[in-house]
This record gives sequence, structure tokens and C-alpha cells, in this order.
Amino acid sequence: GARRAVLVGINYVGMNGELSGCHNDVYNIKKYIMDVHGFEEENIVMLVDDGECEMPTRENMMNAYKWLVESSEAGDAVFTHFSGHGGQLRDQDGDEADGFDETLIPVDYLENGQIRDDDLYDTLVKPMKVGVVVTSLMDCCHSGTVLDLPYTFRADSDKFEMEMEEGFDLGKLLGKIGA
Repeated sequence: GARRAVLVGINYVGMNGELSGCHNDVYNIKKYIMDVHGFEEENIVMLVDDGECEMPTRENMMNAYKWLVESSEAGDAVFTHFSGHGGQLRDQDGDEADGFDETLIPVDYLENGQIRDDDLYDTLVKPMKVGVVVTSLMDCCHSGTVLDLPYTFRADSDKFEMEMEEGFDLGKLLGKIGA
């Protein structure tokens, strides 16, 4: 099958909270997935606030995730990478045990808002066709449950394992996917 990727790197150039390594992250990941995993350049969307790529606005990010879903079919492999700021906003629909949605923070978040985990789930996870292998690397704060999935891979000084989110409502997940 085909291999497709969406790579987002935001240093928030000239803004409060400016970062310095996110551009390098996505260019290194791009080289890695091309050299090691056979991704082709024409199947990689790069959104980077470096003046070279399309800007990682909320609209561009969501459109890139929609493209990934719409163009993929069983047997394909897709990869998403986000390097930038993550955050939390008060939960709007009561589906978060801690009362907060996890978010990705696009470059234009002040004008157009953050991307909530509910938005990512509804745009990227739920509509993905059965049989597509999805790998997602979210390099940001609060990223552990940003896709609203029941399992999180933890790799820190205390743990290196896949674990189920405590209190995760599997019934809700099964209801979302129509099972």
C-alpha cells in the first residue's frame, strides 16, 4: 500500500513561547521516514512556520489530516508528526475524566483557536478506513491522550510501556465507531 505523512513543526517565530527545535524535528523525521520507511516526497505534507513550507495554521492542519483520511485505504500506512506546543482547555462535552481537552496549538491559535482532542478524533481517527496502519508522534505537552485513544505509550524515566488510560470509557469509543 501507499505511505502518506503529515508533518507539522511550529517554532512560533516572533511570538511569546517561541521554540527553537521544532523545524529541525520535522525535517529530521521527513528524512528518516523517506530513507528508512520508503515514504515518497509527493505523499508528505509539511506544515512549518519557516517561510519555506505552507504555514501550520488551524485550517491547514485540519485540511492535511482530512487529506490523509480521504486518500488512504486498507493496506496503506500513514504517519503524523506534530512538534510544537500542546495545551489543555476546559472540556466542552463531558467526555474527559479530568475535565480538560488536550490540544495542539497551531501558529494562528490566537485568531482561530486550538485544535482539541475531540476535533482530532473526529477528523483523523474516527473516519480512518479499516486496515490503514496509523502511527502518530506528538512531541508536545499534554500529548498523551490528544487523539482520545484508550492506550498511551509512555517512555520516561519511570516507564517504557503501553498502558490503558485509567477510567477510559470503552463504551463511548465503541459507540463512536459504530460497534
